[in-house]
Amino acid sequence: MRILLICILSTFIFSTSIAQNPSFKPLESFDAIFARAKKENKPIFFEAYLPNCSHCMAYDVTLKNPKIKQFLDKNVLAYQLDISKRENGLFLRKQKVYVPSTPSFVMLGPDGKPWDVQTMGDELNTVDGILTSLRKAIDPQKRDEATLKKYQQGAREFEEMLGLANFTRMTLDTVQNIEIVQQITEALPKDKYESELGFLLIRKVMLDNNNPLFDHFINNLADYRKTNDSVTVRQVAENTLMSTLFSSRSRKFNPERIAGIKFGLKQIGLTDAQIANRCIVLEVLIDLDKDQLATATDRIKSYYQGKEIPAKEKDFWCKWLTRKADPKNPCPLP
Repeated sequence: MRILLICILSTFIFSTSIAQNPSFKPLESFDAIFARAKKENKPIFFEAYLPNCSHCMAYDVTLKNPKIKQFLDKNVLAYQLDISKRENGLFLRKQKVYVPSTPSFVMLGPDGKPWDVQTMGDELNTVDGILTSLRKAIDPQKRDEATLKKYQQGAREFEEMLGLANFTRMTLDTVQNIEIVQQITEALPKDKYESELGFLLIRKVMLDNNNPLFDHFINNLADYRKTNDSVTVRQVAENTLMSTLFSSRSRKFNPERIAGIKFGLKQIGLTDAQIANRCIVLEVLIDLDKDQLATATDRIKSYYQGKEIPAKEKDFWCKWLTRKADPKNPCPLP
């Protein structure tokens, strides 16, 4: 009986998560959606969800409300987007949208450019909360895209910058994100660095470690652990350090900047070997960008500490070391 009950409940949950919500149109090809948006001159709204996300299931119930359906039918082309499907994730990436958690509301203009992106928390899961979010997302004066334009024209309202930090992160605008987060940090009193807001900024929107708030954070981890889960503190630090290390701009970093990243990784408990493993590729590429082939070769040899380099790894390194050389010249690795 217990097994039968579990099966029934599992079937119910599964069927609930994939049932077509009447407030949304059946998902069609993205080309067809854009063609319809252009023809009807309407923005495109996606609720990005995961089928096994309990928060998404709770939102799905609220989204069926007739008031919400009426608003969607009148103002937008509305679709639900299961981001567990690879093609849907690739579509969002193409539109320069990153969804860190579900459900998220993604509003695109008729031309496909992001207007507004919101991560929806439980506190917004009411008819009024959802309608407020949707109205803001299509308002030409209040949506994120409009607020970003105001910022670019010189506006520096603190609350608006907080929203823009999230928007630029979720729309993959790293350069703008770093600038905005820097502006927020400059406006944030230093006695608020260890506040809930200070930690939230690092956790949610910070993509670069070259920031006074992050400097304070990485040098005072013990203080942050007093008010936050220690595992979360470590993960937050690691995420920012690694997003910096793996960014396209990192190949322009000077040795001091890389040393700062290594210091941060040391602070969160990584061993010297683990740090070297994370930094070796970047350091070798920087050497090669400077045409310092001998330095790059010595760095690789030092990394393996005289041990034989595994065949696949040696092949990887040799491709980089010989990319500018005469094809007849052998790889300089032993």
